[in-house]
Amino acid sequence: MHVAPLLAAGYGALDDEFKGDPFDLEGAVTAVALKIEDEGEARWIVNCLDVLQVFDREDVQLRLEPLLRQCVTLRV
Repeated sequence: MHVAPLLAAGYGALDDEFKGDPFDLEGAVTAVALKIEDEGEARWIVNCLDVLQVFDREDVQLRLEPLLRQCVTLRV
């Protein structure tokens, strides 16, 4: 199993769904699960992204960290 493509797919799913808008943890899992069609793996991906600190937190709301999102967008 290659982890990087899974994390990239998860990040891409979150960016496609939410752009810079806030979301909650379950919304993140749902967005990734719809992309990869596996809820258990989607939860694992979102947890890994959280550990890698790709989210800004505002209480229970998450948002893709703006500078990282900008860098990822420029790469496309």
